[in-house]
Amino acid sequence: MEVMTVDPKQCVRWKLADRSSFEFGDIHALSQDILKNGQIEPVLLRRSPSNQDQFEVVAGSRRWKACLEADIPMKGILQDLSDAEATIAQIKENQHLGLCDYSKGISYAKILEGHAMTHAQLADVVGYSRAKFENFLAFGRVPTNIWDAVGNLSKVSSRTAATIYSLSKKGPSYEEALLLLADEIRRGIGCTRLEKVVGSLVEGDKQKRETDLDPQIVLPSGKPIATWTKHGLLFSKDIAVDQQEIASLLIQYFQKKG
Repeated sequence: MEVMTVDPKQCVRWKLADRSSFEFGDIHALSQDILKNGQIEPVLLRRSPSNQDQFEVVAGSRRWKACLEADIPMKGILQDLSDAEATIAQIKENQHLGLCDYSKGISYAKILEGHAMTHAQLADVVGYSRAKFENFLAFGRVPTNIWDAVGNLSKVSSRTAATIYSLSKKGPSYEEALLLLADEIRRGIGCTRLEKVVGSLVEGDKQKRETDLDPQIVLPSGKPIATWTKHGLLFSKDIAVDQQEIASLLIQYFQKKG
């Protein structure tokens, strides 16, 4: 394969690139290193399908950004790649980089959405079981407001992402609990611990709501005679209640209201 020199300004990032913005690291330091020592490894390029005068960076986005910052020519290898071939090349190129689970998961989701590969083909290329692959895809299914609150997702595992997705589907109270735990998620809380804490928060909130709905009815003497619950009026066990008289009073009350 022939190494060519291109103007980095003629390049754009491939739409299915897998490195997230928070994983680019110190681009300035890399640009200074390239200025001092030269670009050791070329980037992988393909021509843009929509503009033949433009190149897409399939692998090597950090080097491309560093050359852009330094305003120097960039070394690259140009290949004629389909989306599927580019996907495989990118995965193999970046296997040694230790990308976080989020970057991988979002990339896999984009690849499937773009129909570059089928679900089964992509799972086979990355070498994951069906269950493990689904965990990675959960990153793209979690409500965006949760990820926005978390911010840096470099420590969030695919299993935790799958747990967050599962919990978020249980309703608004679970989503609110996950938002409250954004800092813990960012720091890498495990899925088992997360489930337990979310459950505690939701149960505590439920009890609080029920307490708010359950004020006691108290006689001037201070003796409680009944409690309002979400199911109705609950009389104290030691209170003798004449149901007919209570019913008559309720009818009179609502007739006045009506």
